[in-house]
Order: sequence, then structure tokens, then C-alpha cells
Amino acid sequence: MPNYKDGSYFNQLPTDGNFDVIHLPGQPTPFSGIYKCTSCGFEAVSTRLHPLPPEVSCINHSRSWRADHGVVRWKLAAAAIHVTLNA
Repeated sequence: MPNYKDGSYFNQLPTDGNFDVIHLPGQPTPFSGIYKCTSCGFEAVSTRLHPLPPEVSCINHSRSWRADHGVVRWKLAAAAIHVTLNA
């Protein structure tokens, strides 16, 4: 789970279906943010339109993570919202 110090920087969006979609390794990242491996819990940052981490990344996870090293799939855990300020 992502850690944070100040919760006021985050919005909880319990009905946003974008957080429920499962993504394949190497797919273009739909939203910049933190993605969590649904198999082992490892988290990785990925930038919009860049490929999500490849499948081989899970076999390299630290042994301190959950031991379930099944099929790698990514799920959005925290989305980065980009705001353009008009000065």
C-alpha cells in the first residue's frame, strides 16, 4: 500500500472503476501513478502511455513481500492527477 504523510493530498474515489481494471505487463499505462501487482503486492510507478513493468519484474521481488508469485497483473493503486495552471 502506498505510504503518505499528509492525507489531505489524496481524494478517495470509491466508485471510480479505473481502480478495478486489471492490466497486463507491458501494456501502455492508462494513468500515471502507482500500480500494484495483484499476485505479490509489489508496487511500481508507471507514467501514462509508457509500458507497465514487464512480467519478469515479479521474479525479482524481495522475499519480504507475500510469497504468492503467480501471474503478474497490475492494478492502479494511486493515480497522479496532472493540473495545468493558467497564470
